[in-house]
Amino acid sequence: MTAPERPAGGRHAPDERPPHVHHHRRTWRQFFQVMGPGVVSGAADNDPAGIVTYIQVGATTGAGLLWLLLLSTPMLYYLEEMSTRLGVVTKRGIGRVLRGRYGRGVAAAVIGPLVLSNVVTIGADLVGTASAVQLLTGINWEWWIVPLAALLAAALIFASYRTISRFLLVLTPLFVLYIITGLIVHPRWDAVLRATFIPAVRFTPTYLTAALGLLGATLTPYMFFWQATEQVEARRKVEDLADEQVDAAAGMVYANLVFYFVILVAGAVFYGKGVSVRTVHDAALSLRPLAGAGAALLFGLGILVSGILSIPVMAACTAYSLAELFGWVEGLDKEVWRARGFYLIIAGALGTGAAIGLLRISPVTLMYWSQIINGFLLPPLFFVLLRLGNDRRVLGTHTNGAPSNVVGWGAVLLTLALAILTLRQLIGGH
Repeated sequence: MTAPERPAGGRHAPDERPPHVHHHRRTWRQFFQVMGPGVVSGAADNDPAGIVTYIQVGATTGAGLLWLLLLSTPMLYYLEEMSTRLGVVTKRGIGRVLRGRYGRGVAAAVIGPLVLSNVVTIGADLVGTASAVQLLTGINWEWWIVPLAALLAAALIFASYRTISRFLLVLTPLFVLYIITGLIVHPRWDAVLRATFIPAVRFTPTYLTAALGLLGATLTPYMFFWQATEQVEARRKVEDLADEQVDAAAGMVYANLVFYFVILVAGAVFYGKGVSVRTVHDAALSLRPLAGAGAALLFGLGILVSGILSIPVMAACTAYSLAELFGWVEGLDKEVWRARGFYLIIAGALGTGAAIGLLRISPVTLMYWSQIINGFLLPPLFFVLLRLGNDRRVLGTHTNGAPSNVVGWGAVLLTLALAILTLRQLIGGH
C-alpha cells in the first residue's frame, strides 16, 4: 500500500498533521539510498580513455601531477553541484535551459563542441573496450568495435531507464581495484605526499599536455550535461537538493580517488624505467603488482566494465543535448515511437564513434588525445555553467553561493591558462 501523495504546492491537507522532523544522524541504509546519478557520473568519468590517460600521465610525469587532485576535486564537486541544481530547480536539461534563456544560436554554440567531444570520446572508448576484449579473448580488437556499438545501442534503445541506471550503479565498485593496487605497490609516500601538496610545475609539452589531458579526463564535459538530465529523469524535487549534493560529492570524490591511485600506480610501475605505454597490453602491466600473470585479464575486465558503464552515458548525453536543442521529445524512459529522433541520435553517435574507432589509429593514442581535446573545451563550458548558476531568471533563489563562484571562476582561469600554454607549446614546439 502506497502512502498518499502530498497536495500540490507542498501544503498539507486540513486533516493531515505536519510531519515531525527528526534530527538524527543519517543511517548507512539512508546514505546508500540517495546514491545514484552522482555516483554513476563519477564512475562513468573513469572511462577507458580516462583510465589510459591516467596511466599515460603517471608513466610520463610520475607523481608530478598528483597535486591536481587538490584542485580538481572541489572544481568537480561544485560544477557538478551547479548542474544538479539546474536540473532539479528548472526540471530541464542544460541544453533546454540554454535554448530558453539565450536562444538556439547560443545553445548550438555550446552543444556543438560537446557533441564533437562526445563522439570522439565514444570512438576512443569503443577502441579501448574492444582492446580490453582482445586481452580477454585474443581476438583482434578491430573485430569487436561494431558488435560492441550495436549491443550498447540496443541496450539503450530497448531497455528501460530504471534497468539501465540500476545496472550502471551495480558496476561502480569494480573501480576500487585501482585503489587496492595503489596500496600494494608500496610507493614512497613521502615523495607522493610532497608531490600532492607542493606543485612542481614544468613548462614542457609533455607536462602541459598531460595536465590538460588529466583535467579533460577528470572534468569531462559530458558529465555536467548528464548530471542535470539525470535529475530530470529521476524527477528530483527542490527539497531533495541536500541528498543530491551528498550524491554528487560521493561520486566526485570517488572518481578523483580512482584517478589519483591510477596515476600513483603507473608512476611506480613505469616512470623513470625506460618503459613507454604504447598499447593497451602495456597499460595492463600497471596491474601486475596486484594480479601478477593475470594482470592483462584483470585490466581487461576493468576496462570492459568501464566501457559498458561510460559509453552509453556519452551516447545518451549526446542525444539529450541535441534533442533539447531542437525541441524534440527525449528520454530513456520514452517508447521508441514517441522519441524517434532521440533514439536515432543515440544510434548515430554510436555508429559515428564506431567509424572513428575503425580508422586504425593506435588505441592508446586515440584515447589519450581525446581527453586533451576535452581539456580545450572546459573553459567555455565552465563559463556557461557559471552564467546559468548565477542567473536568477533561471534559478530564482537557488543561485550560486560564494564558494561555488570562487571555485568555478578558479576552474575557468586554470583551464583557460593551461589550454593557452599547451597550445603555445604544441604550435611553437618550445
